Amino acid sequence: MAHRTTLILLLATLMGAAAFPHALGPVTRTVPWEVFLFGLPLALIGCLLANQRWALMAAVMYGTVGLALDISTIVQGLTKPDVPQTILITSEVTVVLNFLVIVFGGKGFLAAMGASSPPGFPRPNPPSPSSS
Repeated sequence: MAHRTTLILLLATLMGAAAFPHALGPVTRTVPWEVFLFGLPLALIGCLLANQRWALMAAVMYGTVGLALDISTIVQGLTKPDVPQTILITSEVTVVLNFLVIVFGGKGFLAAMGASSPPGFPRPNPPSPSSS
């Protein structure tokens, strides 16, 4: 349950970080982009509150896509000087948040599946008494 609560807080923080550039001035975004930034995390939070186990893995997938987009934004900002500084700073913050979404979502999913650690090696067969 602790992983779900942490994940809910991380998703809400990601939504807040996505709204931050709006507070600094007008930002042009399309409807699909708004759905990705606000609709999907809100839907995931709702599913996590409803104790849907699959939502943990869906959050991992959401964090993976977000992390890839953030890294590409940072690389573009480092190679092209026309990217606003606030976008770069926001991307640097959301890189950390998306990484934590991946970590806590994965740990929560594994805990929900009952896998506390990977299986160990099987014990070797004892030698046959007739072989000695």
